[in-house]
Amino acid sequence: KLIMSMTLTSSSSDSNEIYLAAIEGGGTTFVVSVARVIPSGESTTTDDDNGNKILRIGPKTLQILHTATIPPKNTDTGEILNLNPTQILEETCTFLRLHLPPSGKYSAVGIATFGPAGVDPAQICYGTILSGSPKKEWRNVDLLTPIAQACGLSNDTSKVGFDTDVNAPALAEFRHRSFEQRLYQKINKPLTSLSYITIGTGVGVGLILNSQPIHGLLHPEGGHVAIQPLEGDAFQGYSWGTEKSPYGGVGTVEGVASSVALTERLLQMENVKGGKGGIESSNAQTREILSTLPDTHPVWTHASNAIANLCVSLLLLTSCQKIVLGGGIMKRTILYDMVRKRVWTLLNGYLDSVDELSAVEKLDDVIVESSWEEMGSGLVGAFALALDAHESSNSVEKNDGEKEEENTMRQLTESSGENVIEEKEKRRKDNDDDEGEQQQQSFTSGVLAGIGLSFGCVLLSSLLGQGRRRRGQ
Repeated sequence: KLIMSMTLTSSSSDSNEIYLAAIEGGGTTFVVSVARVIPSGESTTTDDDNGNKILRIGPKTLQILHTATIPPKNTDTGEILNLNPTQILEETCTFLRLHLPPSGKYSAVGIATFGPAGVDPAQICYGTILSGSPKKEWRNVDLLTPIAQACGLSNDTSKVGFDTDVNAPALAEFRHRSFEQRLYQKINKPLTSLSYITIGTGVGVGLILNSQPIHGLLHPEGGHVAIQPLEGDAFQGYSWGTEKSPYGGVGTVEGVASSVALTERLLQMENVKGGKGGIESSNAQTREILSTLPDTHPVWTHASNAIANLCVSLLLLTSCQKIVLGGGIMKRTILYDMVRKRVWTLLNGYLDSVDELSAVEKLDDVIVESSWEEMGSGLVGAFALALDAHESSNSVEKNDGEKEEENTMRQLTESSGENVIEEKEKRRKDNDDDEGEQQQQSFTSGVLAGIGLSFGCVLLSSLLGQGRRRRGQ
């Protein structure tokens, strides 16, 4: 279990404490949180009267101190107050200032936001929502500057991590799953690639390839790739696709599987006018109608087909080892099996030679649920960005990081009773022995080759000498 309550039994001095802030930026709400990094040597128990939570991201352990959703949902009516971007940012910054650490600034902050966003620090648009966003009121809004100021980091933005709300969770999932793989599993194929897909108001894709997040020209925008709709599907795409949306939002993953698209499809099926001039499908309260539908409703078949199309595209294009599905739509858990079965059908046996894809049931280990659905992958991703920013800005030595990971592994194995460290060291020794044997074999082969070459040279010289003597006679 990745999130648990806890009690601190020892503490470090304030000067040595690491406090992180994390912001998950959505077009409707922001989730903001503050956490303390727990030193590897600090002991904890699992019952905290203060209700604090423990979050593990790979070898790192965080104590969640404060969390808020802005604007909050009305507990009686379930309604979410509509705030404009300026108001949401003001409330977010007020929360961050309210919980400033004793030093007057956070050690680092991570911002994971919806896109498209400026994620290249070398560009003037860095830290902003770009003009191509379908959420018009957010276009060109600067997130980084006010948040950095509220965190006491205006003069040190290197301690601010900024990325999309899909690349950030992809990074967190990759770090955590790689750590767990090294900790528990005895396999010869390390995790080097992962895709995170969130399906909610929109659809986003985060990619880790060769153990690094993908940015390139911008960042992945896989939610807008074209799909093969189900036969006879007459749905003409969602209303958000009318402006600045690839393919006009028709026949795309987001244009079919997002909550906005699913709501508009449902309204059309029930002959209710949605979008402009009718019920506003982009309103969060309107989209709540999806939660009332049974698992057998046809909208889920269309959603699973669109998501499966995206998964197939990712497998064919990136050959990624894991595809993590998250977001509000995936709370409809029946979709996981529906997506896997549809992926198997669409692949049509093409990748059967890959062991992980050789049977439909094996897709359970390839297309997986988020590790942090309870807390929210976007917020965890923001904490992962903050951790990276803190370590990068403080030039943490690789050996120090390896030592901390080793300590964390040892503590976890002591609590679980598994002798993982010793097994890891044994495998390392076996690898060293194998390398030594290979080197010995290479040396022996080299000596024999050298002897053979020398003998050949002597023989050749003798034959040439005999030939010269014959010519002289």
